[in-house]
Amino acid sequence: PEPAGRVLDLGGGVGATGAALKRTRGATFVVVADLVAGDTADGVDVAVSGNLEDPTFLRKLLEDHGPFDTILCLDVLEHLRDPWSTVEELHKGLAFNGVVVASIPNVNHHSLVLPLVLRGRYELQDAGLLDRTHLRWFTKASAVEMMTKSGLKLETVGGYLGKKKGLLNALSLGMLGRFMIMQYLVRVRRVA
Repeated sequence: PEPAGRVLDLGGGVGATGAALKRTRGATFVVVADLVAGDTADGVDVAVSGNLEDPTFLRKLLEDHGPFDTILCLDVLEHLRDPWSTVEELHKGLAFNGVVVASIPNVNHHSLVLPLVLRGRYELQDAGLLDRTHLRWFTKASAVEMMTKSGLKLETVGGYLGKKKGLLNALSLGMLGRFMIMQYLVRVRRVA
């Protein structure tokens, strides 16, 4: 959203996305929280290191620096044992009308489904959809369910197809899109 206001970039590494929001989308204060804290991008106001699954750590983070107008969970929730509880804690740290934006890999993507269907297996990799560090797998429906379970209101959910895949999806009357979207971008909002 614009303005992004107070931003928490959960699992944000050096905080490059939060820093970019400061330059381009009206972020006023950027906190990055990651398991390992090190150097941060210019524009990050606070960097905190801790276990993103520890409710005590999350509560303290939210109390010390929140409430937040924007919380980013970009390619992080699938790495957690209990992302549902993490989203619930984040909900409590959102300002009224604040948003959580999450990018979540799509387990229905053809690069995962086809080897499973055709060969009865798939190979975990060091990065990408089949990243061996993923602990949770989500479809569009289960990603939305996770993001709204605590009472956050769904605003948008979608994924990028590009021109060729978009045309193929249109020709299939929308039936192939779920197999071509690599990850879903979900935005939920805290409402009264």
